[in-house]
Parts: sequence; structure tokens; C-alpha cells
Amino acid sequence: MTSRQYEEFLKIREKFRMKVDEYRDNYPGFAKDILKRYDQKESDIRAFVYNEKLDYLGKDDSIKYIWVTDNPGFNESKQNKYAVGISGKTGKNFMEENGFVNDFDREVIVLNKSFVHTKVTSELGKFDLYRDILMENQKFMGELACDLQRVFKCDMWILGTSNLNKIFKSFKDTIEANKEFDNIYFYYHFSQGQFKKAYNREKNKLISENPKEICKNIGIENRNKLFKG
Repeated sequence: MTSRQYEEFLKIREKFRMKVDEYRDNYPGFAKDILKRYDQKESDIRAFVYNEKLDYLGKDDSIKYIWVTDNPGFNESKQNKYAVGISGKTGKNFMEENGFVNDFDREVIVLNKSFVHTKVTSELGKFDLYRDILMENQKFMGELACDLQRVFKCDMWILGTSNLNKIFKSFKDTIEANKEFDNIYFYYHFSQGQFKKAYNREKNKLISENPKEICKNIGIENRNKLFKG
């Protein structure tokens, strides 16, 4: 990172950390309802999850991609880190093995569309009492992702498209307003082989062995489907 990029990154990172702390302080009832749903104690998992992996990034690191997945699952909540489950590890291996990055943890910033924990993403839609909080939360995360993209001038990968018109509509609207929209690409999750299936289909269609070309085409095609004008 340049000195300016690092300074901006530190400000954005702290803004994120403070927002999570704000939720923990201001919405204890929401946190209690989340933990109660899964019969968990606050000492075991977190209802609102910051990504501690951001704290490991330093001035000598070079950010090449921003990833945005859905919301923290059980492993993310327990470890206070994003993309540490099977899907995240599969994606990390894909990026490193196909020449996108040399060291995923040093070259990719991982965010979520929401930092509110649920075991299954669809359960975010069941908290009707906290709907306004969830919408505000998504807007914040969308703006955070856009701010980081502005700093690093890198591609953003949005992983998970099925809920963008429903549960994550607020996030989608925020992302669409980003000036760097042409550098935002949309993909299926790495879980259950969804990403790989789409990748293989596109690879056969293009008759290409270039992973970056294949992924770019997929990302643009999905973006065009999601934003039809």
C-alpha cells in the first residue's frame, strides 16, 4: 500500500470496528434474540461480527481484490473472522491456485453484506422486529466496501447473488450507486460447488483456459442479469 492508502485503510477499518461495537452497545435485545435462536451464549459466539483478519493487514501488503460474502455463519462468529468456513477456504484455494493472488490473506479484503450473525443467511429475513436495523446495517457495509474499493482501485467480487433482490436489497442498492460499478463482479458462492459449476460452463463456452477471462465474463453476465437497466 502507499502511505495514503494505508492511512485511509486504517480509518475505514476503525470505522467498521466502531460500528460493530455500536451495535453491541445499542442493540442488546437483538443480540439476545439471535443467540437465543441458536441456544448459544455470548461467550461462545458473537451476534455482531467484526473481521479480525483486517487487523493483520499492514502497509507492506498489496490489496488486489475485495470480496463480499453474505453474513457471518457459526465459524465466522466464533472466530471473529470472515471466510473461515469451507466455502471461504475453497475460494481462497481457487484464488491462489489460479494466479489471482499469491497470498489470499495479504491481498484480499473480505467483507460481508451484513455483519449480523445467523447460521443460515435466509434467517436474516425472520427478524421482522429489527428490519430497519438490518437495512441500515447493509447500507453501512455497502458503503464500507465502496470506500475500500475507492482507496485501492481494485475489483470487487460480490459472492452470493440469490438474495440480492430480497434479503440484501439495501446492500444491492448501495452498491449500484458506486462510481466504480464497472469494476464490481457478481458470482455464486463457492459452497456446494456452485461457483465451480458456473466456472466450468463458462470455460467450455469460451473455449478458454484463462481463469481471469472466464471469471470476468461470469461476473459481467451476472451483473447484467441483476441490473437489467
